[in-house]
Amino acid sequence: MVHGDDKGLVLPPSVAQTQVVIIPVLFKDDDATKLLEKAEELRKVLKAAKIRVELDDRENYNPGFKYNHWELRGVPLRLELGKKDFEKQEVRMCKRNDGTKSQVKWDGIAETILA
Repeated sequence: MVHGDDKGLVLPPSVAQTQVVIIPVLFKDDDATKLLEKAEELRKVLKAAKIRVELDDRENYNPGFKYNHWELRGVPLRLELGKKDFEKQEVRMCKRNDGTKSQVKWDGIAETILA
């Protein structure tokens, strides 16, 4: 019961099977190819930094379902990449343990996550 709340598991990054999940936020009229390419690029950068990361690019589920899916599994960090984030060259980082959200630039994202 120490590692959980009303939303599901809350795991520390050192024991979590998946430490970071990247969720592209797509809408029907958006150009999904550039957004998905950038999400894959971010996944590779984090993987190279020895961070256990997953990219949830399933098209048949909406972002809210994906958020809930990964919260239940206790993934410590969620990176959301939407159209406006793409234009600003940043992602929204959401922490699972306290729910805080912040904007993180693409440059140096692995160092920010490791910190």
